[in-house]
Amino acid sequence: MADEDQIPTDVETNIDQSLDKKPTRRKRQPTYQVVGDSKIPVSKANGKLWKSRLAQWRKVSDEVADTWEEAIRYFDNDQTKHRLPTEHAAGNLIGNQRLNNNITETENVVFSNITTMVPALYARNPSAEFTSATESNKRFATILERLVNVIGTRRATPGINLKPKAKRCVVTTLLTNRSWIELNYVHKQDSSEQALEDLEQLAKDLQKAKKPQQITEIEGKIDALEKGIDILQPAGPTVKVRSPFDVAVDPNSKELDISDANWIMIRDYLPTTFILARYAEKKKGSEEYKSIYKPTHIMKAKINEDDEAHDDDVFSVYESKEKMTNFGFDDEETFERAKMTEVWMVWDKITRRVLMYNSKDWTWPIWVWDDPLQLDSFYPLYPLCFYDGPRGPLTKGEVTYYLDQQDAINEITDEERRARRWARRNIFYNKNLVEREDAEAVLNGDDGTARGINIPEGMKITDVIGSVVPPSMQFTQLFDKENKYRAIDRISSVGEVLRGAQFKTNTTNDAVQANVSASNMRVDEKSDQIEDWIGSIYWGVAQLCLQFMDIETVVSLIGEEAREVWQNMSAQEIRDNFSIQVIGGSTKKPTSQAKKEEALELGQVLGQFVNAAPGPVLKIMLEVMQEAFDEVTIREEDWTTILQAVEQQAGAQQQGPQQGVPQQGQPQQPQQGGQQQIPPDQLQQILQQLPTELKAQVAEAIDGGMPPQEALQAAMSQMQQQQPQPPMQ
Repeated sequence: MADEDQIPTDVETNIDQSLDKKPTRRKRQPTYQVVGDSKIPVSKANGKLWKSRLAQWRKVSDEVADTWEEAIRYFDNDQTKHRLPTEHAAGNLIGNQRLNNNITETENVVFSNITTMVPALYARNPSAEFTSATESNKRFATILERLVNVIGTRRATPGINLKPKAKRCVVTTLLTNRSWIELNYVHKQDSSEQALEDLEQLAKDLQKAKKPQQITEIEGKIDALEKGIDILQPAGPTVKVRSPFDVAVDPNSKELDISDANWIMIRDYLPTTFILARYAEKKKGSEEYKSIYKPTHIMKAKINEDDEAHDDDVFSVYESKEKMTNFGFDDEETFERAKMTEVWMVWDKITRRVLMYNSKDWTWPIWVWDDPLQLDSFYPLYPLCFYDGPRGPLTKGEVTYYLDQQDAINEITDEERRARRWARRNIFYNKNLVEREDAEAVLNGDDGTARGINIPEGMKITDVIGSVVPPSMQFTQLFDKENKYRAIDRISSVGEVLRGAQFKTNTTNDAVQANVSASNMRVDEKSDQIEDWIGSIYWGVAQLCLQFMDIETVVSLIGEEAREVWQNMSAQEIRDNFSIQVIGGSTKKPTSQAKKEEALELGQVLGQFVNAAPGPVLKIMLEVMQEAFDEVTIREEDWTTILQAVEQQAGAQQQGPQQGVPQQGQPQQPQQGGQQQIPPDQLQQILQQLPTELKAQVAEAIDGGMPPQEALQAAMSQMQQQQPQPPMQ
């Protein structure tokens, strides 16, 4: 039994040797790194997590993205692909000579609908109205409103020129039901102006440098600036349109305004030289950079004037160690400048941090920021959607729902084209009755001479020569496009009213009104979405300006009046001190022209009661005008002065009319020292009878704050003193 339990000698020896050996140590790889300015450790596992989340979004959105592509393809479908540049002839010559499936005459209803809706929805420069809920901030809100509206419409820096960008978003939303505006703010130290100043200073330092080490160091700084300056922007707020294909949203989000999304990713393409100059670190003991900075794409280039690059895309996919000649470059420096890196900016709402990853390497982030913009919504993205779906905001555009009708209209249009060509070119003649030469003499047309042809007796020329239309033309009811248009109208917001179609003669006024009302309702619904969207963008711009824009820039934009009230605030101070409603105006909304029209109409109504109660009525009218005409340059103190004058006049009139009625043919005169005052209507009559100089004097006295009764008494006294005395008897 003991022999069976004994360990073999060779096995025991191996065990002893293994115990004597020291275990080999493997270099421990870091699982956390401090990246960027945040000084907060970033886990190595985060990259894999974000990569998987991006893959999840792609899986969920692939089907919808395909419908977006199809809608955009139909919008871009012009009539050049089936045309030939033929001089003195029709260009539509390809593929319609025979019966086949080629469509060679099209009518792009998608393009027509979109271009019709854009001016109906977005026709004017956007403007925002800021309404403060607290009395103390009303003047500041007015200054902020003027600043944001100037920035929104201004083309030069620091303006954002929002109108063309917003119109492009409206076009995209009509096609895909989703588009994005991204806000950002370029600080002075990160701006192109600062880079140029630094470059100028480095040029001066290079002239003064004497030691080789100093020259090398300065040249390195200049090279880094030059590599990054191409992508830098001037200081101030910036706006960029983002494609729906380049924005990934948390699939669990169900709200249109993405308020419940935990994360958003934005795809961008940055010059690799810029990334290397701004963020990169070299490997220890090597001149190579880490893989997270490697380029992913190459910008398209031309080898010569007649030879373009191999790819039609803006960027060609780049694999490492590919030769520059494969992409059309013969200069190494130009080739390096053309390298682009596809990056994803991850906006993590949970940690309020922003991480930038290379799309080809998610090991570590390239850079990390801690909530750089401090917006109340955190995300710098503002989505525009026209309708919601039962499964959330990831929806297809309305165009997708009438593509079949678009195809049917193209088929009908093309068949009519074929019928015309068939009837014009397919000529038949009865060869038993006439010769070919006689038939061709007719077809050759007018040559200025008389032609004789042999036609059998008792027959007309149409009996022996003619054309045959295609068989499909025997069923004309199948080629009526009206039903297709109606189906499209029911889906889109473009009806007969916007298309400019005429109503039928038997259409009643009630039917016309119902049609117009239905069309307006659909347009108003979309307009309302645009108004809210612009309002949210302008509120984001306002937050950025309040935090980062200096007083001198503000004064240069809207004038010295801003210097009295403007002050920079932190994000928390903005949230604590401001309760502002921002409404963006792009069409006729209660924020702009319609509001002014209502104010003027109300003023006309109140004017009927001004004689009965002039003080209160005038005060109400002035307050209404003040709210409606904020952009008119009337200062707050001016409104205060006007209201005080109205209140003084009303108070003077409430003291009661003065006694005494003037004699006929003489101007009325108030009694000296009397307790009663003249009624307002009699006061008006007196003023009309006064000379022009005295009228001006009375008006000047009232503007100076004197009650109207006292001003009139002073004028009358002066007039009596100036009258000549009768001669003594």
